[in-house]
Amino acid sequence: MFVGRRQELVSLNRRYESGTFEFPVIYGRRRIGKTALIREFIRGKRSAYFMCTQEDAGRQLEECSEVVLSGTGAASLTGMTFASWEKLFDYLAEVAKDERFVFAIDEYPYLAERLPEISSLIQKYVDTRWRQTQLFLILCGSSMHFMERQVLGYESPLYGRRTGQYKLEPLPYFESLLFFDKWGAEEKMLAYGICGGIPQYLQLFQKYSCLKDAVIGEFMSFDGHLLEEPQNLLKQELREPAVYYDILSAIANGAGRQNEIADRVGKERNLLSGYLANLCALNIVTKVHPVGEASRSKVRYQLCDNLYRFYFRFIPGSLSLIGLGMGERAYDSLIAPFLSEYFGHIFEDVCLSYVQELVRRGAIPELYREFGRWWGTDRSRKEQTDIDVVCMSDSDLLVGECKWKTDPITLDVYEELRHRGSLISGERNVRYALFSRSGFTDTVREKAKDCLLVDLEAMEQMPET
Repeated sequence: MFVGRRQELVSLNRRYESGTFEFPVIYGRRRIGKTALIREFIRGKRSAYFMCTQEDAGRQLEECSEVVLSGTGAASLTGMTFASWEKLFDYLAEVAKDERFVFAIDEYPYLAERLPEISSLIQKYVDTRWRQTQLFLILCGSSMHFMERQVLGYESPLYGRRTGQYKLEPLPYFESLLFFDKWGAEEKMLAYGICGGIPQYLQLFQKYSCLKDAVIGEFMSFDGHLLEEPQNLLKQELREPAVYYDILSAIANGAGRQNEIADRVGKERNLLSGYLANLCALNIVTKVHPVGEASRSKVRYQLCDNLYRFYFRFIPGSLSLIGLGMGERAYDSLIAPFLSEYFGHIFEDVCLSYVQELVRRGAIPELYREFGRWWGTDRSRKEQTDIDVVCMSDSDLLVGECKWKTDPITLDVYEELRHRGSLISGERNVRYALFSRSGFTDTVREKAKDCLLVDLEAMEQMPET
């Protein structure tokens, strides 16, 4: 079952209907669903899909020839290999001369590694032959560094040739929950808190009947698909994976400021910047500032990839038990008692996403331009405080409190939220929102009339306008 990516599919199909040469570039981290998106898009269309490998260029030409000839319906030519990539590209120009044809090259960096001149060759054909055809060329890749520099970058031969680009992000939580139609509301949320919006991880969890079985099966068994996933991805994308491992472990276990991370890792603070920048570029770590703060000196680093959050919070300490075949006991004693605490911060992210979707759909009319959290000093009380959800424009402010607890939210939480909102409201109109795992007391529902109240049942579904 294909889930999500509605906007991307609409955009790709709009380009498909243009009737002119199109050249979209699709890229994003591994497991994000690029291949699934391409396959869904080309379903039922006249097309050829080629997955590049690390084989030599000659072998890849053979395989690409086969899929192109099959896609064009040239049954009589089955088994033939084009004499060169130029001949194959000439053939595509003829095939798409008067009729739309989609040619998708997936994991393009593998081919470019084996055949460095391929980008220049594609540039030549875009400029001299393909622009006058109805060819729909897709280049796709998982190597973020390569795609951004060698395909989209200014120094690339392909610079300026693309007609569109799609950097795929994780699915939003309300689409991720669709993978678990038979699970309860809390377990769906926790699954998102572990897998994030990465389709391949969600599909792995989908085959289990409950969260516990999924975690044990995929993380805490010697043959689990996810037991070594973060380490493998670090090795594929980065040098010095051991240093990055230590940095991610430090952040996952509470270090948020650069000096705190440096202390735990044992590196000089100024030497850490490059490592953190690389993790941010891979969308594993994000740099967070308090919303509305003019100064950029306040900064925290946090893991924005839920799989890395979960893995570095729980799995290293469980490895010895997993190695002894005691994955279930490790889950019961080292993970299950702390899942609610772990999910608290992720619940804040989910709540912010819910508000953003309401804004996107027009259910909240204000056009906010800043979204995030706020932390700082409450001067009236002479203490540090924070606000879980903050959405801000020049004239309007929405503040929210998120509670992942077993008790309903009481009136004192609402009153405290109003106080915290006053710390940053200025002259803005203020809106309030409370998000609760376990609902709200009758008093809150009666007295908090100016407050958006959102429980788990509401958050299971895409927000209604």
